[in-house]
Amino acid sequence: MAAAVGLLLMLLGVSQGLSAHCDARKDGAQCSATLGETVFVRLIDDASGIRFELRKEHVTLLRWRINETATNEIKDRSDFIPINGTFRISDLQHSDSGDYNLTVFSSDGKRAENRTLHLSVQGSSSLSIGLITSSIFGIFLLFISLIVVYARRKKQKRRETEDPSDLTYAVVTTVQKPSRSSIKQKVEEEVEYGQIKSAG
Repeated sequence: MAAAVGLLLMLLGVSQGLSAHCDARKDGAQCSATLGETVFVRLIDDASGIRFELRKEHVTLLRWRINETATNEIKDRSDFIPINGTFRISDLQHSDSGDYNLTVFSSDGKRAENRTLHLSVQGSSSLSIGLITSSIFGIFLLFISLIVVYARRKKQKRRETEDPSDLTYAVVTTVQKPSRSSIKQKVEEEVEYGQIKSAG
């Protein structure tokens, strides 16, 4: 039963940890991810001391200004990791699909580099559906296992209370003996014991 619980916890952990990685350090990168998962988009090698903007269509999603985030339009489900220049977007939606434009500026504020990347967010993951199905099946098996264990313990307790090896049997019979008195005939009862039988 402990193995079933461990397997169930592992499946739940894996289902929460789905992610995709995309290297957008070259112009024209094509990235694909699945609806609801997390994507890690590697924009640059190191963000220390530089400025850049990441735009999707006409909206500036991320603006980085010399060691701090100036703008993040989707900050409730994204963040920028400056050490390795990675932009993380979690809980991907269909609206996240599209063309992104990265503009890197030189120290004097002039445009130094311009790159594009295309992110495609696809429908529900077959792996996610499989993991959810496996989790439900695992919970069902765990429930059945608990019922079987409960029934066996209850049956065992019933056997212990009704164990015939602890019982001792005695056969008792009564015999009537006629009286020798002529005036009154009295019937006396006498108890006669048979063999004592012990089971077990």
